[in-house]
Formats: sequence, C-alpha cells, structure tokens
Amino acid sequence: MPKIVDHDARRAELVEASWQVIAAEGLEGLTMRKVAEAAHCTTGRITHYFADREALVLAALRAVNGAAGDRTDALLSRDLPAQDKLILCLEEGLPLDKTRQLEWKVWIAFWAAAASNPDLAKENDARHTGWIKALAPLIKAVAPKTDAEHEARILMGVLDGLGLIAAINPTASNKTNAKQAVHTHVANLMTSNS
Repeated sequence: MPKIVDHDARRAELVEASWQVIAAEGLEGLTMRKVAEAAHCTTGRITHYFADREALVLAALRAVNGAAGDRTDALLSRDLPAQDKLILCLEEGLPLDKTRQLEWKVWIAFWAAAASNPDLAKENDARHTGWIKALAPLIKAVAPKTDAEHEARILMGVLDGLGLIAAINPTASNKTNAKQAVHTHVANLMTSNS
C-alpha cells in the first residue's frame, strides 16, 4: 500500500524550517540547502514544493503573517469586553514569547527586503491592512469619538516600534515596557473619549 503524504503538512514543515534559517541568518542567509538541513530533508523535497527560493520566501512570509492572523482571529472570536480584546490583540502583536519572537525576527528580515521587492512590500502592506481592519472596530467600541481607523494606524506604528525593540533585544524589561505601553495607550484612549 502506498504511503499517504500530507502535502500541506510537508509544505508547512518546510516553511517553518525556513523561518528558523531566516531568524538566524536573515533573508540573505536563506538557501535551499540550509532549509533542507533545518527540515532534515533533501533539497529535492523542497524543490518539489517550491519552484525556487523566491517562491519559498514568499510562502514563508505569507505563512508567518497567516499564523499571527489566525491567533488574532481566535482572540477576536472570544466572548470578552472590547477593551480586553483590544489589549489582547495588541499584545498578540508583540514578541512576548518564543513563537512571536521567531515571527518578529522573520518580519524584520522581510522589512529590509521589502524595501526593494514589490511583492514582499505588497505582502507587508496586506498584513498591516489586516491588522487595521481587526483593530478599528475594537477601538470604535472602547473610544466611540475617535477616528478608529486613524487610531489603528497609529497603533500599528506603536506596535511596530515596540515590537522591534523587544525583538532585537528580548529582555524582560523590553517586553514589560512594550506591554505597559500598550496598556497605557489603551487607557489614555478611553480616558480621552469619556
């Protein structure tokens, strides 16, 4: 009987292996050979699923964005007050654990490459647009007088800055400061709307 292969799972394993390489060596260090080593497979397996390095790179970015988006969607579906959801979603966007730390290292590598790669820039914009769409209704619920979409854009900038600091130097202090800044910003937003 032939072996049944879950191609989606196999592809996901390769993408996750690429994250490890990107986080350790940046995009410039990403090679099919290094991904094969990280995935404990041959380069032939990688080229079976990805036509070339660029296809793997784009799949890696889409997957890291998708993983973060899935966790945010799960938070949004919880039965919680809007303020709690907003804070949890903002915290989800910060590198506060190993998973998000890895994702942030991948994003940082992609940001540098996106400056000269229109496809990666488009993916980055899509990620930010998705975050803004997720945050705006929560902002509107906790601060009805605020231009929620504008505030969501501001919060994206705040998150990017706080996340960058905590990802580059993931000390307990930097992580605590990032969380504290999110809580303070939401509290100030609510106070200014009362």
